[in-house]
Amino acid sequence: MRLAQFVPLVFSPLLLAAGCAYQGNIDKPYTQKATWFSYVGGDDIRERCVPGVTEYRLVYNAVYDEQIRSYEIKGQPGGSAEMVSRVQEGHGLRGSKISLSDPLAQFGWEKSIKRLSAAEVSELEGLLKVSGAGEPHTKGNRLRSDDFYWVSALCYDGAFVYNGWKKTSEGFEHLAFMPFLLKHDETGIDVNPVRDVGTKNAARMHQSKAEQRKHFDLEVGENGLLTAF
Repeated sequence: MRLAQFVPLVFSPLLLAAGCAYQGNIDKPYTQKATWFSYVGGDDIRERCVPGVTEYRLVYNAVYDEQIRSYEIKGQPGGSAEMVSRVQEGHGLRGSKISLSDPLAQFGWEKSIKRLSAAEVSELEGLLKVSGAGEPHTKGNRLRSDDFYWVSALCYDGAFVYNGWKKTSEGFEHLAFMPFLLKHDETGIDVNPVRDVGTKNAARMHQSKAEQRKHFDLEVGENGLLTAF
């Protein structure tokens, strides 16, 4: 089942407290730092979303300081697609990656690339529709960096749709696409399991300003990321 029920392209401004527009190279640490909000907001996908293009980006924030996962699928409507999976743990500080020739490599992502068949892409699109990702319906959701959430920035044949989901009491069982993405993720890094971090969040008010600056919240707008602060 195709994503034929995607809503028409909607242009809505992305208001950011800081940062620049993402234009590629999320694998570079300085790019991630400068453009993370724009990357999560799918600004670049929105700009190049035209008929004949299939491009999906789904980001899983599993407590930002602990693990973030990104999935990018690119192809053409009705065809196969390339899936790029990325995982970063603890801001990407992986001791085994330290290299004298490329000292910044230790701050990068673990990445895998896989080709999805047309049938697999169709399966994913069906799961996205079942999850409600085919139309924007999560306006007002506030996503905390020190908690668990998913966002999706999807372009199908000229229609752009954005959503952001907070975890429920059952975790993310309502998101049918999650098992598919993890199944085809070949990075070899286990997903950070969902848990209740309520106590950790509540403690934020007692933190110093320096500690508080490590956290950020995102807010979902009408059909895009509205604010980051």
